[in-house]
Amino acid sequence: MRQARKFVRNVSVYGALSVLLLWALSGCSSESPPASPKKQTETEGHGHTGTEHPRGHDHPHGGHGEEGHGERLSLSLDEIAAFRCEHEVPAYECASCRYEVGVVKVSSSLVKEDADGGGGLVLTRLVEKTAVTDGLTVTGEVRLNENRAVHISPRISGIIESVRVDMGAYVRQGDVLFNLSSVELGKALSDYERNRALASFSRKNLERERSLFDRRISSEQDLIDAQMTFEQHKTERDATRQTLVVLGLSEEDLSSLDRGAGSARAGSLPVRAPLEGTVIEKHAVVGELVEPGTDVMLVADLTTVWVWADIYEQDLPHLIRARSLGPIPVKVLVRAFPGRPFEGTIDYVGATMEERTRTVKVRATVANTDRLLRPGMFCEIRIGIGAGEEALAVPRIALLSDEGLDFVFTHWKEDYYVRRPVETGREFSDRVEIIEGLVEGDRIVAEGAFLLKSDILREKMGAGCAD
Repeated sequence: MRQARKFVRNVSVYGALSVLLLWALSGCSSESPPASPKKQTETEGHGHTGTEHPRGHDHPHGGHGEEGHGERLSLSLDEIAAFRCEHEVPAYECASCRYEVGVVKVSSSLVKEDADGGGGLVLTRLVEKTAVTDGLTVTGEVRLNENRAVHISPRISGIIESVRVDMGAYVRQGDVLFNLSSVELGKALSDYERNRALASFSRKNLERERSLFDRRISSEQDLIDAQMTFEQHKTERDATRQTLVVLGLSEEDLSSLDRGAGSARAGSLPVRAPLEGTVIEKHAVVGELVEPGTDVMLVADLTTVWVWADIYEQDLPHLIRARSLGPIPVKVLVRAFPGRPFEGTIDYVGATMEERTRTVKVRATVANTDRLLRPGMFCEIRIGIGAGEEALAVPRIALLSDEGLDFVFTHWKEDYYVRRPVETGREFSDRVEIIEGLVEGDRIVAEGAFLLKSDILREKMGAGCAD
């Protein structure tokens, strides 16, 4: 019971402070500050309480009860202008009663009509039809971009001599991941060395025979034989060199080998990263025997990821139609980074349907420059379809709700803004369609509407205090 009283007292204090703050910001120096919620139930000088307001021609919807208050918030602008409060003045001009008809007075110094304008707390915008993108929200999973991921496997059997990188390391293309000692590599290296030496000797012999032939000392047949021998040795040298390339040696390794340097001479194969990325998996242990086809490491470029989702059969036609018009944009949201959307596009729609779930697989490629998305994360995917369609829509932040009823604040005249009920339609990424209640050209409060709402709800705050 004590906690309940404390909660009510806090709500009442907050309500009073909100009302006083809004009154101060409105710059209404000629008007009296609004009474506290508790005092509004008793009006000095009128001889009656808030529950005993007279019912006359000035009160078209009866007294100030809760039901009457709700009806007054739906009055037309002409009815609001004619409605007189208990102080015998137009209700919208009364600082204590204008909230009863859903009117708030805001000083023009607090209002800005441009988002880039400074100084104002309330931003207004004209209501107009704008191009909107309908949305389809589904759940999905972040996975590796398999087009940018490589399973590192040796091309020959051997024993791991050393491991240069660890799990999670960032590597560049060509960096050595580990070294492999292999008998097969040693034999291929010996063949290359022999053929390289023979080709070198045959070339020198060919040059000698050509010199002798030019001086008429050697016959043409001897020159032809020397030429054929050199071409044969050269071909065998190039073949064994290509074998080393296939086994995994780079041109840099072969150049070092030709100069008589490099570990390849001892039969050690440096296994290099084929692309720039992150080491996602590592199964390399020094002294372990590995065979061709064994996954030793997994290197992936995480600057882009794939996001997979399941689309139900009834949503598939909209997706196919949207894709025929161009790329379909998506925004991906994850719990780890709330409020931070990751953008991408759908690049694959499944050709078959899963019989058990009656869904079709859809894949989007999403930019992940900061590498914040991790493969395996569950996510929410907002798919944009129907781009280019025009609708009468307002910013989502401008739309308010009270007891299940949606409303916005529109500019009435001078410094007065009035609450107007609206009927909403489709919801887009950052806007909501308005079916009824607004027309093009109306000026609404786009930002800061919660300040006006707090003033309108003074009566409820006061009731909570009285209880």
